[in-house]
Amino acid sequence: MKSVKYGATMYMPATRADLAEVGNGLKLPSLRTVIFCTEDSVAREDLPLALENIRRTLLTLEHAPVNRFIRPRDPEALASLLAMPEIGRVSGFVIPKADLHSLPAYLRLLERFERFEIMPILETRAVFDLQEMHRLRDLLAQSNLAPRIPLLRIGSMDLLSLLGLRRDLARVIYETPAGHVIDQLITVFKPAGFELAAPGFEGLDRLDVLAQELSQDVARGLFAKTCVHPDQIDLIQDAYMVRSEELEMAEAVLDPARPAVFRLGARMCEKAVHAAWAINALERARYFGVRYEPALDHAAELPLPGPGALV
Repeated sequence: MKSVKYGATMYMPATRADLAEVGNGLKLPSLRTVIFCTEDSVAREDLPLALENIRRTLLTLEHAPVNRFIRPRDPEALASLLAMPEIGRVSGFVIPKADLHSLPAYLRLLERFERFEIMPILETRAVFDLQEMHRLRDLLAQSNLAPRIPLLRIGSMDLLSLLGLRRDLARVIYETPAGHVIDQLITVFKPAGFELAAPGFEGLDRLDVLAQELSQDVARGLFAKTCVHPDQIDLIQDAYMVRSEELEMAEAVLDPARPAVFRLGARMCEKAVHAAWAINALERARYFGVRYEPALDHAAELPLPGPGALV
């Protein structure tokens, strides 16, 4: 599960003076991923300043547990970034407004820079067209760049803007028209091997609603999320912790000594269909930790009856 290590992700305007502090893990040490942004958060007239600030920041970046990405404003900005001598100190690039028309120009520039990861953002009106998303999926899947795409990001605020809407902060994103679109993107891209990040929650003082939304993110298998304020970081990453019951069940599913189908506690486990979930759960436990709860009732751990006995 390539996406799990990215966790809470924060965009920072590339004009800020503290890029290196965050990028080196000195400020916001629990943040997993930072994106230095030269796009929507930077005025066009400030783009040269933002690029120069990134160039200076690259000189000071050291080895750190933070995933560092840059969001270029356009292909021309990406070309300028790729020409910087220390650009190898970032993990990769986040491609804004990625669709069939815009993405190829970015991919051509990145094709020969094999070390960089690529995160396209799905946030244009093409996202509402299911056939367009199938074609985009096929383009990415057939490209030799597919292994370098750990995540597709979803720009829910842009998508709602295209509908003339803004989210009511009392509602989770899945209660808006964007919710249907997110579910559609999951069913289009995840079966093809692409992971997705959950969109950000713009409410700064509604952590209760953010917690509800995180529960629904997790239920959809989305284990990375944009955060818009440092107060959201720990809440997001705590939501990705694996319950001890889940961990025990995942280890049992992957145990070669177990039968193909068995009962653990009050649940049926079938290795053939639950193995992918189990591997993901172990990865989450590795990156985000385990939330300990009462142990499963092993007195109820019994083999299931044969298929003929199930009614």
